[in-house]
Amino acid sequence: MSEATPAFELWRAGILTFEAAGTYDNPFLDVEIWAAFTAPSGRVIRREAYWDGGNVWRVSFAPTETGVWTYALEAPEATGLDGCTGVLEAVPYEGELAIYQHGFLKVSADGRYFEHADGTPFFWLGDTHWEASWGERWDESNHPGMQSQFRGMVDKRVAQGYTVYQTNLRSDMGPGVNHFWVEGEHPGENGERDLPNVAFYQNELDRRMAYIADAGLVNALGQAWCFAINREGGIEHQKHLARYILARYGALPMVWTLAGETAGYDLTPEVHQRHVDRWREVALEIERRDGYGTLQTAHYTNERPFPDYYQNESWFDFTLNQAGHGDYLITAEDYADFFAKHPGKPFVEGEAMYELCSTLEEMGTRLCTADLLRRVAYMSIQLGGAGFTYGAQGIWDNVWEKVKEMNPFFAIFNRFNVTWVEAVDAPGATQMGYMRRFYEDVHFWELAPVTVGDGGNLFANKAPLATATADRARIVAYYGDTARRSLKIDGIDDAAVYRARWFDPREGTYAEGEEVRAQEGTLTLPAKPNLGDWLVVLERV
Repeated sequence: MSEATPAFELWRAGILTFEAAGTYDNPFLDVEIWAAFTAPSGRVIRREAYWDGGNVWRVSFAPTETGVWTYALEAPEATGLDGCTGVLEAVPYEGELAIYQHGFLKVSADGRYFEHADGTPFFWLGDTHWEASWGERWDESNHPGMQSQFRGMVDKRVAQGYTVYQTNLRSDMGPGVNHFWVEGEHPGENGERDLPNVAFYQNELDRRMAYIADAGLVNALGQAWCFAINREGGIEHQKHLARYILARYGALPMVWTLAGETAGYDLTPEVHQRHVDRWREVALEIERRDGYGTLQTAHYTNERPFPDYYQNESWFDFTLNQAGHGDYLITAEDYADFFAKHPGKPFVEGEAMYELCSTLEEMGTRLCTADLLRRVAYMSIQLGGAGFTYGAQGIWDNVWEKVKEMNPFFAIFNRFNVTWVEAVDAPGATQMGYMRRFYEDVHFWELAPVTVGDGGNLFANKAPLATATADRARIVAYYGDTARRSLKIDGIDDAAVYRARWFDPREGTYAEGEEVRAQEGTLTLPAKPNLGDWLVVLERV
């Protein structure tokens, strides 16, 4: 290859830069430039160029196979770029990050879990950072072990084993803090004057998006909170934002989550449906413009039964649920009913029992502990989930220091005055890393539930929840803190013998158990070794 041919690592975004001729009143809206990349295999990936100030347009592209790619630009004739061609060489990725070793995410063939492009299973373990795009501080920290609030939290979660950063642009914030558009262009218009605030992207958001990607995390990104779609021109503004974000960051390891609590909580059915319908238009715009088939979902509202307003739509690739923070009971039946009604798409419990949150229970609030969040995390996965998103009070709401008088809304969730400094070191975050390693160790992708919901009977919750391989050679059971009943599993070979290992989800350690023998085709699970929650792994010998 010529020395002038740029080399792009496999699955890692590189940038091509072009300068257009002419001048434009609104370079974002007046000019649309696309690059069509053709792989050695003949596959074509189309990526839109993003305006980066002046007469500069850039294309972000991540190759999906090695070898020589060609590209051709499609642009208005006045730009002088239409028909321009070039080549680049895609070379193997030499690093150790799984997302670049194995490729972007897709849904498994059976629809139960996620995997990389090359078929390697992917366990979703997320961390919630609703203000990661600009609220969390880049050059400042009041944590004694971190020089940067933003970078310190990313580094810590990576070390703990997280695979996903669940974030939101929070473009719903009002004038004065809405960084995404040039001041005076965005508010009050129907989108015809939207002009990206390029300085904000160049100086702030670019480095944050790159830091998350370079850490090997998938960024599960939403654009705003639900109510933004109701403002004048809200649909067009959000479509324009989706277009620009896709062009600028769509070649990074991403998942699109649309909007926070997409349908909102207005009790009027008409308003609820209006949110659903309007955000759907944005989702379809994302689907139309995304060149990689990036997974897309919506951050659901907290309801019972679990919501399903987008469930059967083609753009909607998996469920990102919200079981809440104690405002509803969270039972096995909730999950079992949903999985029975909506098979065929992965399910992630995306927001439940944030650690150190003030719970919203009718009988009175309490501090949400690691014990409470572990129950929801393991229960959701044992009943068919493909992963879990952790969250911590003080991080999702970005509390820098303790306050004397709280905002009444935030006080509901933070009655214990928790800061991000306390939250980032909470024990449950480490324990979620243990959970991911445990499920990878037992090959979670081979397991399916062998127990059903509790039918509303709270005493049924005293029994463990079990999953197993199709041939019952491996069985995994979770015993909640109050579990005191046994569980019988049928369909076992007569007199089959299993070796038992106990897993402590608090410490992430194993201990050998006694052998367990089936009788007349039925295996009775052993009693847990002690108080607290435990897991047992039974391997047929």
